[in-house]
Amino acid sequence: MNNEVFLVDSNTFITPYKTYYPFDIAPSFWMFLRENIENGNIVILSKVYEEVERGKDSLSEWLQNIDFAQADHRVPKILAIYGQVLTHIQDGESPLGTHLYNEKALREWADNDRADGWLIATAKAESYTLISFEKPNSALGTSASSHPKIPDVAAALSVECRNLYDMMRALGFTFK
Repeated sequence: MNNEVFLVDSNTFITPYKTYYPFDIAPSFWMFLRENIENGNIVILSKVYEEVERGKDSLSEWLQNIDFAQADHRVPKILAIYGQVLTHIQDGESPLGTHLYNEKALREWADNDRADGWLIATAKAESYTLISFEKPNSALGTSASSHPKIPDVAAALSVECRNLYDMMRALGFTFK
C-alpha cells in the first residue's frame, strides 16, 4: 500500500470539474476522490477549501458533503515555512544573479486569499506530495517574473510537486 499523502491545489478539483471529468460523465472519478479524501490519502488545505467554496456551484456543494478534517494553515510549523516561501519569492535569484520574481509576485503570493504559498509550506511541513495542474515556468530566470508557479517555488524548497494523473496512478484509480 502506498503511504504517500497528497495535498491538492484547488485546480485539482476545478479543472476536472469544468473540463475533463464533469460529475455526470465521470462519477467514478469523484467517488475515487471522495474515498481518498475521507480516508486521509488526499488532504485539503483550509485555503483550498475556501477557494472551491467561492465558486458556489455543484463542485462546492460536493465538497461540503464530504466528511474530512481540513489541514489548517495556521499551525506554527506551517507559518514558519510560509515565511520561507515568501522570502524565496522576495529574494530568490537565478544562477546569473538576477531576481527570479518582482514585487508584484510577492504581493500576489502574500495575498491572504491565495492558497499557493500555504500549499507549499504545508506540503513541506507535513511531508506531503503537492498536486497541481500548474506547469513550471520554462523562462524562469531570464527576467523577473510577476507570476510564480507552484512547481518552481516547490522545487526551490525541496517539495515534491506532481500532477493529478500521477496521484491517480499512485492511488490505483481506474475508470469503471
